[in-house]
This record gives sequence, structure tokens and C-alpha cells, in this order.
Amino acid sequence: MNFFYIILIFIFFPFSCNSQILLNQLSTGLSNLWGITLLNNEEILLTQRSGNLYKLNIYNKNITKIGGVPKVHNYGQGGLLDIVFENHDNNKKIYLCLSEKINKNKSGTAVHSYDFKNDKLINKKLLFVSNKPSISSRHFGCRLAIKDEFIFATIGDRGNRQDAQNTNNHSGSVIKIKKNGSKFNNNAFSNASPEIYSIGHRNPQGLLFHKKTNRIWLHEHGPQGGDEVNIVLKGKNYGWPKITFGKEYGSGKKIGIGVSKEGFENPVKVWIPSIAPSGMIIYQGNMFEEFQNKLIVGSLKFKRLHILSIKNKKILDERVILQDKIGRIRDIEEMSDGSLIIINDEYNGGVYRLYKK
Repeated sequence: MNFFYIILIFIFFPFSCNSQILLNQLSTGLSNLWGITLLNNEEILLTQRSGNLYKLNIYNKNITKIGGVPKVHNYGQGGLLDIVFENHDNNKKIYLCLSEKINKNKSGTAVHSYDFKNDKLINKKLLFVSNKPSISSRHFGCRLAIKDEFIFATIGDRGNRQDAQNTNNHSGSVIKIKKNGSKFNNNAFSNASPEIYSIGHRNPQGLLFHKKTNRIWLHEHGPQGGDEVNIVLKGKNYGWPKITFGKEYGSGKKIGIGVSKEGFENPVKVWIPSIAPSGMIIYQGNMFEEFQNKLIVGSLKFKRLHILSIKNKKILDERVILQDKIGRIRDIEEMSDGSLIIINDEYNGGVYRLYKK
């Protein structure tokens, strides 16, 4: 697990001449890492899909296994997935998104909160569990974002695409719930499940709240082609599977009624072919001036980072870096010094820090 070395790489950014950066591998041997959250200026927490949670010091490379982690349904794409840490007046809170078994054969997407003390999760509170458990092993969604006293979470369609158009079914939606677990009705749709904020999503794997613009950005996996970036708005329908740029796997047949129709939101960005996006930030730091205020998205399929210039609600251009340097990129976080922490989703997975001296 504890192999550490520095890889010196030279990346020539189209928007910055001959920028030299360092890629430091902090750890290896942690298979199928999924989520990252920052604890402080030196430490991060990492989820492992199999159900483990680790604390890693990015400078001395010490790894600590966290106690009190809930049992997860580690099946297919499910398991211990996203994580967010908050510390207000030394009140340390952990929010987890995971798949948990509902009965003998079915599982659902759940959101928990915990107090975090002495490297242990305590005082579990169940904030949410999806209302249609499934035997499917795919499309859990399970990305988290926090805005004030609310948590937003993505819920995949679990492979049953028509559920994404059902406002009484959490599958294929973005939900908005209270961090303290109190009841709240979004009133996003008439006669809908109260937690639902938007619908028509396939399998969202990136979610963030951008304070400066008060916007929620999301990306999701399409089928064969048709990965999307969207700006999420209350009460909006993002189309899946009625409208999509994706095609049926194998046959390439059309899905739904087309790529656009009145009453459905059009994506801000579409990737054809699919890149299998995962993890997303808007860079706010100073270490990489060339990244400032840009979307940074990982690619599982093409094993690279995508850097997207944005203005208002539009994406102006796109560049890629770290091609085949890290592997299947699952998540990204920005440290307080502006360096980037990147994890891959591999059997012999690794944690990396991208920085300048």
C-alpha cells in the first residue's frame, strides 16, 4: 500500500507555454477508490468502494483506516461511494453516499451523516434512502454537493431507464435534502416525491455547487455516446431517455425521440464518443493560473483530465492533460494550496498530487 515516488512529467498546455508540473504518487494498492474530501491543509479522506475509509497525509504519506464505517452493498458499481467533510466551530461532520441492501436481493442509494471524532464515525443518522430498491448492480449515481443547510445527491436510473421520467421514483433524479435530516419538500414537481429536485438523469457521476455563480453543475454518463454536462435547476427535466445524443450499445440504434424537444433541458456540453466522466471541480486556486475558473473533469474511459473553459452557462473550449499518466480517473479535489489530488479506479489503485514547485 505504501509506495511513494515522484514522477517528473512535462506537459505542454496549449494555453501555457512549456509548463512544468510534478506528479507525486502518494499511495498505491488501494483498489477501486471512489471519493475524496479534504480534512485540512494536509489530510484527505478517501472512500474505497469495497467499504473502507482512509485518512491520508499528503506530505508524510501516513495512512489511517477510519473506524465506524457502515456496512455497504459492495456489488457491481455499488459500495461506499462519495464523501463530504464539514467542520463548523469544531463540529466535524461526515456525509456519505453509498449503496445499501434493502432486502435479500435488492439495494438502494442512501445518504448518511456522522460525527467525526478520533478517526471514527459516530452518531449515524440516515438522511435518505431511495424509494425503489433494485436488484441491478449499476447506475447508483451517488455524488454529493452541499449548499448551505442542504445536501444535493445524484441518483442513477439503476439501469431501468423509464424510471428517470417518474417523479414519484427517486431513480434518475437529483435530490435535495436537509443536512440535519428534518423533513423538507422541494415542490419541484406536482405530486412528486418531496426530495426530488430534477429528473431525467441516467447516471450522474459529477456534481458541484459553485458559490460564486450560485450554480449546480452536473455531468452524467450517456449510453453509447452522449455523456453530458448540465446546469441543474429546480423542477427541470433533463430528458433521459426521451431525448439523448447516445445510441443503443452494439446496434447503434436511436434512443427516444431525438436530441432536443420542448419541455426538456438541453445539455451544456455533450461528449461523443463517451469519455465516461467522473469527478469534477471548478478550479479556484492560484498554483495553476491556467486552470482558474475552469471545469476539471476526470475520464475513466480515456484515462485523462479534461479542462473546460466556461463563461456564464457556456463551455467555450476544452483541453486534455495527463493522458495515460494515472489510469482511470475517478475523482479530483483541490487542496488549499491549489494543488490537485487525483485518484484512479483501478485494482491496484493510486492517489496522486499534481502541483508546481
